[in-house]
Amino acid sequence: MKGPGRVALRPCLPSDGEFLFQVFYHTRAEEFAPAGWDHARLTGFLRDQSALQERHYHATYPDAAFEVVEVDGVPAGRQYLDRAGPVFQLIDIALLSPFRGQGFGSELLGRILREADGLGRAVALHVELDNPARRLYRRLGFQEGAAQGIHLPMRREPAPGGTSHA
Repeated sequence: MKGPGRVALRPCLPSDGEFLFQVFYHTRAEEFAPAGWDHARLTGFLRDQSALQERHYHATYPDAAFEVVEVDGVPAGRQYLDRAGPVFQLIDIALLSPFRGQGFGSELLGRILREADGLGRAVALHVELDNPARRLYRRLGFQEGAAQGIHLPMRREPAPGGTSHA
């Protein structure tokens, strides 16, 4: 059960590289299981993909906050958020398996929405079409755009009066 102060964010550090890979691995390994690769091949492939994704995110969103999510001081995931433009761009929230389904992702998203609402700014994101988080985003007021391959852009306008129900 979550409680006040249990979830904290801190900037990603160079020493977090292996942890960030583990977050990526645990969110993507199942997707590649049907390929039938052995553990070494799968790990090598996902390590390369993780590095490419990190480079892409840092190049595309140079002013974003790249943060490690901690629960009770234990690294639990990552949150990447770009507040630099007129719209908050939620790049990624990803949690390790033991921290999923406990409300931590919803708590992080709620914080982002309250901050954006307070500033009168929209929040945009892209989600994979089959990602279960899509239901949460719709429930929180995100509107779906036209699919772009396997991704769906979503956007939530600021709540009236700067108050969020997230």
